[in-house]
Amino acid sequence: MCGIFGSFDRPLDGSDPARALSAMASRGPDGAAIRALGPDRLFGHTRLSVVDLDQSADQPLAGLGEALWIVFNGEIYNAPELRAQIPDYPWQTDHSDTETILAAYWKWGEAFVEHLRGMFAFALWDGRSASLYLAVDRFSIKPLLWTREGGGLAFASTAAALNPLGVPLAPNERAVHSWLADGVLDTGQETFFAGIDQVPAATIARWRGGELSLRRYWTPAEPAPRETSVDEIAGWLDEATACHLLADVPVGINLSSGLDSNVLRLRAKASGSPLHAFTFSFPDTVYDEAARVAPIMSDDDPWTVTAIEPEDLWRDLIPLTRSMEMPLGGLAIYGHARNAAAAREAGFKVLFAGEGADEIFSGYKYYAEAAIAEAWNRGDRDAATALWQAFAKDDPESWRLGPEALACRGDQTAIARAPDGTALNVGFLSDAFAQTDRLAPPPMPQGEPVRALMWRDLAHMKVPKLLRWQDRAYMASSVEIRLPYLDHPLVERMQQVPIDALLAGGHAKAPLRAIAERLLPSDYFRLPKLYVATPQREWMKRDLHDRIDAWLDPGAALVRRGYINLERLRSAYRDYCEQPELGNSFFIWKFLALEAMFQGLFEGASA
Repeated sequence: MCGIFGSFDRPLDGSDPARALSAMASRGPDGAAIRALGPDRLFGHTRLSVVDLDQSADQPLAGLGEALWIVFNGEIYNAPELRAQIPDYPWQTDHSDTETILAAYWKWGEAFVEHLRGMFAFALWDGRSASLYLAVDRFSIKPLLWTREGGGLAFASTAAALNPLGVPLAPNERAVHSWLADGVLDTGQETFFAGIDQVPAATIARWRGGELSLRRYWTPAEPAPRETSVDEIAGWLDEATACHLLADVPVGINLSSGLDSNVLRLRAKASGSPLHAFTFSFPDTVYDEAARVAPIMSDDDPWTVTAIEPEDLWRDLIPLTRSMEMPLGGLAIYGHARNAAAAREAGFKVLFAGEGADEIFSGYKYYAEAAIAEAWNRGDRDAATALWQAFAKDDPESWRLGPEALACRGDQTAIARAPDGTALNVGFLSDAFAQTDRLAPPPMPQGEPVRALMWRDLAHMKVPKLLRWQDRAYMASSVEIRLPYLDHPLVERMQQVPIDALLAGGHAKAPLRAIAERLLPSDYFRLPKLYVATPQREWMKRDLHDRIDAWLDPGAALVRRGYINLERLRSAYRDYCEQPELGNSFFIWKFLALEAMFQGLFEGASA
């Protein structure tokens, strides 16, 4: 994982490419270089060395003499297979995965990106045709921002690297509105910065002759459900896990008490690749993940725990948000950032994480609710009732609504909700700002309702913003995060698993649970489900009350810019703190996270 930038066909007078490299230093502490590719054309790269540590693999990397050049951020997991498929390419490195992208382009032309398996954001210059290609992986695990501000085209891994190239950093008020009103961000091409877009997932862009064209190169095949076995699915997951282990440095894992990361850890261990685990914890609370993980760790399992206290968050909030370049999504994202720092201190550059499992294995409660409603509405009321009963038997409190009520209430998943399940409070926006535009809503996929919801979350609503948070949180400490559940062949294969198999026995993620039952003690499955995994509400209500209250001031950036009605927000926060229930704290978190972003990035930011 690295940092990349470039500037093409735009004046470089007044630009400071060296400062652009410095802005991405944490993304690539192992090397940095700038390469001029002609008048008003250059590449820049900062390297985090993970595969082929030799200097011959440093970037910008040339191919075919110097006809081709590339700057690349990410990992190509099928690089060994590509080298075997393209033996006649004039290879220059021992096993650089970066060079396999050049070879694939040489062999397949503009269709080359379809042959890449991995997480990636890269720019490839073909001097023969004066064409620049920008591409990101199928889920945009790796970010790539671009702008036409100032003419020509500039691109980078971060907005901070664009600024020294003469690109002003100003807030995109449509994104500001969507975050404050709905808690929504990163649902499309727009970013939090006015005039700066991102290359959408599964997209390759071509810049030639002053024109930019974008092409989507991948959409998963239509679902083709068939009978599958737990063994077959376990084999798919093992294959995804194995290819994600491609590295010349040690690999660890971001470990919670949930199924997703524990299955990855234990399957890797069983294959002979034990992973050092890193867990963030909130000690002496019901949210203490370390206490839940400890019983399932063996004496020989390497494990590091990072305890987090309220003052830690306050100390790091503004500098971390500056690195994130977007509002911090919640206390759990801060936990990820602390895990990254602990991993780097322990000598790790690469960590696995379990994100994506809920969306491909059907892990959210509303997926099951949608399956029940769909069966009821198509007239199969026995099936709807049986599925509802299977889920309700072990958790009747969460399943008080019966199948008919679920079928009649409509699509409740369209309502923006806080992590604790409550609707988001939008009443503190100023009257004028509440009338301004928001980001366009993402498309709602058509077809079978549960599959449609899963794809909506995977491609638009949940996973994209989580990927952006994770990338920035880990790269702030120079750590690469890898996500085996988002391996695109695994995602495509999971389209073959019927919905009733995903929800079998009244369990979300039933096949993954069945795999876990072979690996974890039976007591693990009796642990109470944590629907809220951090003490964010307690910290907002009590531990950080005085600090938050001090920010609710006429001098706050969001108040001065006219986004917030201060008296309404003060009143809402006061009422929240006085009520005995923990309730919904996300309304105040949204303010806190965005105020920190404005203080760190926009107040006094250079133009």
